[in-house]
Amino acid sequence: MKNLSCLLSLLLLVAACREPSSLEEFIPAPGPYEFQVEMSDTTASYDFSFFTRLDGYPSDLQAAHELPLRITWISPSDSSYTESVYMPLSGRSSVFSRQVFQPYRAHVRPVQPGLWTLRVAIPYADGREILRGLGLVVAQSSD
Repeated sequence: MKNLSCLLSLLLLVAACREPSSLEEFIPAPGPYEFQVEMSDTTASYDFSFFTRLDGYPSDLQAAHELPLRITWISPSDSSYTESVYMPLSGRSSVFSRQVFQPYRAHVRPVQPGLWTLRVAIPYADGREILRGLGLVVAQSSD
């Protein structure tokens, strides 16, 4: 019985030491917004979401509908791909604040293993001055 409990404790310890299956990072405004994402397992898929917080007068919050994001993916071998997307700015609100969580890409499988960089530029947009920063959540997909 003592050997069984030692073995169980050892297995739990090994499981606790593995690499986390998610990443959450927030960069305060005005940026630059650059996120490093470790995607060493090319057999896994990953879900990406952005989050932010807006603080301002109620009229400013009401006027803010979407935020343009120009996202550049940079691979470990330094090749890149850029796309533009719009992040809807609807979310949980109070009188002077709004929290936004928006899924971006689901089930992404890296073509190369390693450390990827996501650079996010926010071109001029209504609501940019009330933006408190930009966050990224990356989690392994549950296929």
